[in-house]
Amino acid sequence: MKKWILSVVSVSMLLLAACEQEHAGASEEQEIATAPWTEQQLADTNSRLNEIDKKMQQLEQQLAKIKTAADSPQVFKDVPINHWAYVHVVRLYHQNIVGGVGNGLFAPDQAITRAQAAAMLVRAFQLPLSNKPSIFADVPNSHPFAREIMTAYEAGFVGGYPNSRFAPKESMKRKHMAMIIQRAFRLQATSAPYAGYKDVNERTQGALEIRIISQHGIAQGSNGYFFPERPTTRADFATFMDRALQIK
Repeated sequence: MKKWILSVVSVSMLLLAACEQEHAGASEEQEIATAPWTEQQLADTNSRLNEIDKKMQQLEQQLAKIKTAADSPQVFKDVPINHWAYVHVVRLYHQNIVGGVGNGLFAPDQAITRAQAAAMLVRAFQLPLSNKPSIFADVPNSHPFAREIMTAYEAGFVGGYPNSRFAPKESMKRKHMAMIIQRAFRLQATSAPYAGYKDVNERTQGALEIRIISQHGIAQGSNGYFFPERPTTRADFATFMDRALQIK
């Protein structure tokens, strides 16, 4: 294990050294180069830097997975070490932010409900539970997540629907997940590049929040799509939450 990690670190250092050497050479040539040639060289260098940055991120993810696996055995039978959300789910489990659904299962592909999402947010921020009566007609005080929902509501993380509804059993759409994450963690837009998504435009509800959490690296989409109307899975939400907590 140590040899593997040393190899990864060595490769990373060589990549960075090569990049610095290339950048230094380009700087010397700029003194006698024409403007178009210089711009092209800078564009090529930036492209290579972006590629190196992606490779470094992949290496960091692999190292995180190895460290998590070394520190903790498999927690859920349906989230093995090779599962894409393994690190995020296990990390949040050990922080008592997420739990299973019984029988040693996490149900990573199951849609997360609005009530479950509210509960995860309250645990993540370690907020004291509200003692106020529920203001939502479809969330009686006897509801298992009534206090968590009221706590998240009072913190400004979540809102309700007309007619005093919260819809606790309703699955949370990915666009609403983006809005809640941005609101809860008070994230602001940055100057980071944002390529956008093929299925998100200025008329999409939550377009700004989707952009913001993408700039912070919390959301990455899939093949250029964000799927704003698709239900957020439990694995998705755990991943978004864990990434947001890393920059909190």
